[in-house]
Amino acid sequence: MPVPAILASMINSIVGSAVNTAMENAVYAPPAPPELGVAGARAFPDGTRKGEMAPPVGMMEVVIDGKALPRAPGLLIRNQQNLIVMPGTIQEKVPVRYQLDPSGAVFRVWVLTRTEVAAP
Repeated sequence: MPVPAILASMINSIVGSAVNTAMENAVYAPPAPPELGVAGARAFPDGTRKGEMAPPVGMMEVVIDGKALPRAPGLLIRNQQNLIVMPGTIQEKVPVRYQLDPSGAVFRVWVLTRTEVAAP
């Protein structure tokens, strides 16, 4: 015997509401950001250098190891989880690896984890 359309609609609404409520009330622990170790270490391109970067001030320069270096137009800064971050999120001196473009401007910056700082 076929179910009337109105009854099917009511059942669908009730089941959908129950599922949505269950999903909203579920508690998920946020995953802890992994400390990149030997197994998950990032591979840096050849020619990168280690240094300590001061918080970026202005739009034209980046200060690494006390030296003001020009910023490349496509500068990318990656945090310890390898996510691209805005320069303003760097609020203190941080250990970094950086790469220069052919003109000598800072092109890529990776903020290092403790494991990466200890590596040669």
